[in-house]
Amino acid sequence: MKKLLVLFNVFLLGSSILFAQVLSSTGVKNTLSTSFGLPYANTDVSDRDVRFFGLLETLQIRYDVGKFTAEGMLNWGALANWSAEDGGDAFTFAHTGITPFYYTNNHTAGGGWWTKPTIDGYYVNFIFHPTKNIDLGMGTRLNWVIGPAPSSLDDYWGYKAHLVQGGLKDAAPGNADVAGYTYYANCYTSYYQTNTKAALAARFRYEDFIEAGIAIPSGVTTSTPLFNAAVSIHPVDFIRIGVAFEGVMRNNGNFYTGVSFNFKNFLLDTYLAVNFRNRNTLILGAHDGWGNQWGTGAAATFTIPKISMTIRPEVGFSFYNESNYSMAWYTGARMDFAIGSDFVLGAWSSLAFGAYDKRWYDEDSGVYHSDYTGGRIFDLRPEFTWNINKSNALTLYLDYQSRLKFTKEKYNTWASGLYWTYKR
Repeated sequence: MKKLLVLFNVFLLGSSILFAQVLSSTGVKNTLSTSFGLPYANTDVSDRDVRFFGLLETLQIRYDVGKFTAEGMLNWGALANWSAEDGGDAFTFAHTGITPFYYTNNHTAGGGWWTKPTIDGYYVNFIFHPTKNIDLGMGTRLNWVIGPAPSSLDDYWGYKAHLVQGGLKDAAPGNADVAGYTYYANCYTSYYQTNTKAALAARFRYEDFIEAGIAIPSGVTTSTPLFNAAVSIHPVDFIRIGVAFEGVMRNNGNFYTGVSFNFKNFLLDTYLAVNFRNRNTLILGAHDGWGNQWGTGAAATFTIPKISMTIRPEVGFSFYNESNYSMAWYTGARMDFAIGSDFVLGAWSSLAFGAYDKRWYDEDSGVYHSDYTGGRIFDLRPEFTWNINKSNALTLYLDYQSRLKFTKEKYNTWASGLYWTYKR
């Protein structure tokens, strides 16, 4: 039974990730983690040493009573400044958005929300259910998702968190170490063109057949009004279709559509995102490298009950509307294998190739660099979980990452640690 429950949970996470970063039902989840590793640096640097990153605790609570739902999260850390060579003399106790995953994937050159999360280390949501089919919500992370898209699977504080789109960065070639990330607007409560989800929103749901929603994201002003809208239909058992537009009333919003085909022991997710030019977006400091591109991809989830295994390969492609920029792409896979009734071996691995500027190879272009490439990223993250009982689990993980920057500089990092997860 435990093996089947594990596989079922993985299957849900791999499909539409409806509740990533929030709890799916009334309860409590507490995650205590610690990690250590080798920080990012050029592989030619010889004076790096292993660092201990401290302790992090994430408490999530959801409570449903009558027509109301309240949910919240708080992430606290005892962050260390300790290295094997130099030692250390202090902990910093702080409310923080930093996670164990952050340490492995923190890279100062052209980072983004998946490496340095702009999300806060807390969320508070309130949802009112006036009737069976209507939800009215406001909060800092409503996370109302309308369909499948590339994801980091588990929430940022969980052991299954992994690189989104292989670690490609949201930038034009030359503005990040490995550029080519495409934004998917399937979470229609999102702040325009970022990953935060503070919003005032409403949705209508009729059984499992249709869902339609609108949201006013945080940051909207009367001089730049906009709202997000989405609809999802489930016309037959094995097909679910989602469509969303982020930035209605603007001429530079983001379009999303995704389709899931659900068969016995097999799920196929396909998705398309179109990001329009957004130099006049709500984001301060936005530049030409943000938006103005489109991406497509797919992921397949296979469950093999006889050997208690789930496998989810995926692939994605990103295209810029600027003709001088090449395509970027990534591929990756997630595997979970139950050993007996109490143990699970899991792993994620991905490989991404960034976009390049074709003018780099034109001697008359003014930006000639014959030795530049689009760069690439390889990531491998195995973990081993012991399900002690229905409420407690321990997970040991290792994350290794190697990068070739577009300038041909080589970087690598690794981190390891332990998670204790309590759910009730």
